[in-house]
Amino acid sequence: MKILFLLLILANNTFAGPAGTKGEDGNFKVSEKSLNHLGVKFQSLKGNGPWSVPHEALVKIKLTTGIYRRFEGEITYVIVSKINEVNGIVTIKSEDLESGDEVAVAGTKFLRMAETDLNSETVDNCAH
Repeated sequence: MKILFLLLILANNTFAGPAGTKGEDGNFKVSEKSLNHLGVKFQSLKGNGPWSVPHEALVKIKLTTGIYRRFEGEITYVIVSKINEVNGIVTIKSEDLESGDEVAVAGTKFLRMAETDLNSETVDNCAH
């Protein structure tokens, strides 16, 4: 999975830095260049919720469903409750979201891959 992620980032770009960085609090950052190249799009939430997002915004990790929120450049996974879904638009709520938050609505599978890679404790260099 690491190799696929890195190949996607490097495919049409000359990339001089790491694909992402991990913070001590579990948040992570991905460069704007990488986000654009991978088709990651964000949308600002409006109002006090519940909010409507495309089905693609949802990310399932084990028994949870969540979305990725970006705040001051840092991305974090936020657990949400799915209220309803009609024609690919999902109504969600969460105590951890508020009006003005930016949530990923496209390219979330790449954010999940980046998060998994950055939190991986495996050896980066293998002798295969």
